[in-house]
Amino acid sequence: MHRRLLGGRGSKVRRLALDLAVDGSESPKESELRVLLVMAGLPTPECNIEIFHGHRFVARVDLLYRDARLVIEYDGDYHRDPRQWSRDQSRRAELESLGYRVTTVTARDFDAPEVLLMRIRRLLGQAHA
Repeated sequence: MHRRLLGGRGSKVRRLALDLAVDGSESPKESELRVLLVMAGLPTPECNIEIFHGHRFVARVDLLYRDARLVIEYDGDYHRDPRQWSRDQSRRAELESLGYRVTTVTARDFDAPEVLLMRIRRLLGQAHA
């Protein structure tokens, strides 16, 4: 359908939306976070990646910068449940013990996206990008 509307009203926005769309995202906020990172010029992270230690499943992470061993997790209100929070902490500790760095993003981070982007750039070693 986009090809049929090339050059028409909104075609640039449609093309950008198609370029940014991926099948792997499992929540609107994860998608919003990924698009924010990409639109800021950061590399495109992998989405919803399963991490194993040998054959043992460790975690499925929201976003991953594999080369930097950086995991980005979006935590919505569901993660405030005490049992879920406890599971999240154990999972984070396991990932960190395997050499991953884990940073958590919440809805509040979207209030100051420039601060969030600076944090991710620092974690990626691209503070001046």
